Amino acid sequence: MTGDGEMRRTLVIMLVGLLLLYLAPGGLCQGCAVNEAERPLVRDLQKKMIYSVNVSAPPNPSILLALRLAQEHNKRIEQDMLNKLSQDAVERAVVSFSSGQVALHILAQQASCSDPRCISANGSTINLVRLLEQKFKAELQNIAIHGNPLTNFYQLSLDVLALCQLNGRLSPARASALLSPGHKKYYLGGQFSVDTAAVAVLAHVCLQTRGQPLPPKVYKKIRQNVQWLVDKILAEKRIDGEIGNIYSTGLAMQALSVSSSYQKPGAWNCLQTLHRVLDKIPQGTFKNPMAASQVLSSLENRTYLDVSRLNCSMDPDNLPLSTARPTSPTTCLPSIRVTYTVADGVNNTFNDSISVTVTQGSVFFKVMEVAQDKDPSKFSFTYTQSSWGPYITSVQGLQADNNHRTYWQLLSNGIPLSQGAGDYVVSNSERLEVKFTMY
Repeated sequence: MTGDGEMRRTLVIMLVGLLLLYLAPGGLCQGCAVNEAERPLVRDLQKKMIYSVNVSAPPNPSILLALRLAQEHNKRIEQDMLNKLSQDAVERAVVSFSSGQVALHILAQQASCSDPRCISANGSTINLVRLLEQKFKAELQNIAIHGNPLTNFYQLSLDVLALCQLNGRLSPARASALLSPGHKKYYLGGQFSVDTAAVAVLAHVCLQTRGQPLPPKVYKKIRQNVQWLVDKILAEKRIDGEIGNIYSTGLAMQALSVSSSYQKPGAWNCLQTLHRVLDKIPQGTFKNPMAASQVLSSLENRTYLDVSRLNCSMDPDNLPLSTARPTSPTTCLPSIRVTYTVADGVNNTFNDSISVTVTQGSVFFKVMEVAQDKDPSKFSFTYTQSSWGPYITSVQGLQADNNHRTYWQLLSNGIPLSQGAGDYVVSNSERLEVKFTMY
């Protein structure tokens, strides 16, 4: 009887907690949104995000997902993006997509009122939910064998979120154990990953609210996980309102907006954070469309949990775009000189430096290319094109390996960068470094 009584008590607490979540003002979301006076900034962000898309690169599901969660829409652009995403998924998903990429494609398709279980293009069809189930299983198998996923826990959190949203095959008990607190899950180079924690919060909240009763132990485990994650995210809150850094703030806003019951009163000032993000838009901080996509939803007080609640037939078509893309003025810029170093910080097999001259306004990646051209024996590198831009995979043939928890870290004057090689603009006399590192 004692065990039955404890189970009933836990179920009552769980049901009351869910009821409070749904009855709270604004439903599950307790964030904040822009007012009408601030909306031009959001509109400008949307347009720049669309214009900044690299038409020669594979389509990015995060961009369509963000546009679909916005209040204003350009239906022609969104339909064109959806068509390209569907074609890309049919052609490349099975062989080329990581589990997290499949998860984002699922969320983008769902947000577009398209069934991710039946994506068609060029006479072929693919079931993205089934594919994600298979890739998620492969991630778990790699953890069992090597102790690490094939990708990382950011992508695993996306996997759980997408499978939960689409009612795919997913054990809440296993998912909550997988995303439980752990240093190597939520830290990168000694720094807490706000992005990973934020998506993990969204995944856990989805498990709590997907409509299927949870065993008391699993429900308790989920609540413990969320509390730990929320506390860690709040610990990264800065005095100016940013959470982690400006690029992780958008996802953090999503996580905190759906977890208000885990926060002490006054623990987070949503409006302060929102205004901090708005202040950064005119400065070009979110010129990378991926960076823009991660803040747009939060500015609209929407989260990735809202994708299944969208009614596409009710969308306005009220975001006009000019036919010509904006162009930057062509001016003759002066040259600057930087010091560039490549170092093996794990095995200490090499540490080479070179002085590089580039045009003012150049990005880190350009410095790497110039150095490689000057001395390929010391500064050769390889990369893959990620949704954020070029991702460095090897230098001097030394390959990053997720199973060994190694990666190539970008630094400026000894400080790790929050931007990628394709976005960080270098300055004169700067000391740049690409360092082989363990996380």
